[in-house]
Amino acid sequence: MKNGPVSQASHEGRFTETSGQTGFANDLRCLSPQTRRFLDRPLGLFIGGAWVQSDGADRIAVIDPTSGQCIAEVPAASAKDVDRAVNSASATFHSTAWRGMRPVERERMLVRLADLVEAHATLLAELEAIDVGMPLRFADEIYQLLAVDVLRYMAGMPTKIKGEISDVSLPGPDRLIGYTLREPVGVVGAILPWNSPGDAAIWKVAAALAAGCTVVVKPSEMACLTALALGDLVAEAGFPPGAVNIITGTGAVAGHALASHPGVQKIGFTGSTQTGRLIQAAAIPTLKKVHLELGGKSPALVFADADLPAAAKGVAEAIYSYSGQLCVAGSRLYVQDAVYDEVTALLVERSNALLLGPSLSRETDIGPLVRKSHLDKVAGCVDRARDDGATILCGGAPIDGPGYYYPPTVIADVRQDMACVQDEIFGPVITVSHFSTPEEALTLANDTTYGLAAYVWSSNISTIHDMVGQLRCGKVAVNSTAPPIPSLPEGGTKGSGYGRDLGLEGLNYYLETKSVLMRV
Repeated sequence: MKNGPVSQASHEGRFTETSGQTGFANDLRCLSPQTRRFLDRPLGLFIGGAWVQSDGADRIAVIDPTSGQCIAEVPAASAKDVDRAVNSASATFHSTAWRGMRPVERERMLVRLADLVEAHATLLAELEAIDVGMPLRFADEIYQLLAVDVLRYMAGMPTKIKGEISDVSLPGPDRLIGYTLREPVGVVGAILPWNSPGDAAIWKVAAALAAGCTVVVKPSEMACLTALALGDLVAEAGFPPGAVNIITGTGAVAGHALASHPGVQKIGFTGSTQTGRLIQAAAIPTLKKVHLELGGKSPALVFADADLPAAAKGVAEAIYSYSGQLCVAGSRLYVQDAVYDEVTALLVERSNALLLGPSLSRETDIGPLVRKSHLDKVAGCVDRARDDGATILCGGAPIDGPGYYYPPTVIADVRQDMACVQDEIFGPVITVSHFSTPEEALTLANDTTYGLAAYVWSSNISTIHDMVGQLRCGKVAVNSTAPPIPSLPEGGTKGSGYGRDLGLEGLNYYLETKSVLMRV
């Protein structure tokens, strides 16, 4: 290591207070009446505009990761259930009511759905908090702002879809005109990740409906509640039965059946690179369209001329928001030599100041990881880094007690070929390295199989433009974190997948182009 190491510290596990005592688990008594009513009712599959029972008797437990306790059950859909849902979506897609619907009517229904999501933001945020451990403050931002904004942005698209007209020159006396039509691809299968299922559902459903498609939504078996809650809101917004169908089930059964179904014309998937490969393989025999938003190992580059306190704050937010369980999390930090010690010390200080606790507490900065198996994976990655000679500057071990808590962890003295630098950990873990020149920074940043996002901290406009132009990824945040913006496409390159969500480009993935040649 070129510069001297920062002194090692440990995160002792600062926890919030719940009901007057130091607590790990959510106090479910504080849930809103609406959320309690949702949890108390029997949860089924949403097919053809109605709640129906699964073909089989298998159920999936919904686990609150702050306690490890089961708080609800959802059906494990069979291949027959998937077939029912696809047939429902197909019948609606080909119906006169849907195909003949004016674009402005789809726009009005999407606006109503946005209003309903906004009105039910507390329900959706609380469900996300107890289903996947997302801190309530973070969930509030998603469902009170971002998800609603996405729906309202996409609501404006149905009346903006248009083709082009072209004069055609051919030998002979006839005059020909050519033009293009933009048409919906058909039935879409939306397969969701566990880290933000309701938000991911809205991204894909909003674009698909705006384009005139119908949808079958399959959330991850580890996080189903917010996606199911959307069923009631879709029905209340006035969409025809079958326009949106929601099925819960395992990836091996329901996910595979949806990805391989001949009645599905497109799959939109957000999740891990490993699962993305399986979905792509399942889709090949039917040659359906696929777009994949996959994992990331996003670099953050801090140059010596940056606002260092702001950079340290932004780096911490980019890795620790939602306990690092975000695909765009900035999990690799590269700092220019002259300021390495200062930036690393600031990052460790911020890491140790974050408050761990139950996801329903509005004081919580860091909630639990989603499952015990995922906690074990994150812990194993850090243990391997330690065994390989890295230095743990803070954190570095699971928190004892109920729930699946792992503290903010900074790892220094790493080599570029270490697994902790190359593999997606998907937890509150960041590696810290140094660089001398902008060229070295680019080499280190691009040295990964992923290409989702990157972060640049500098006050030099030339440096910024050089970095933005040469970083191999789908999104670059400059002197900022990287929140999703409805008008800007989200997606990646290399092992982070292909295709885009959000923006006009995201809408285009749900459209086909038809050429028309006409004698006039």
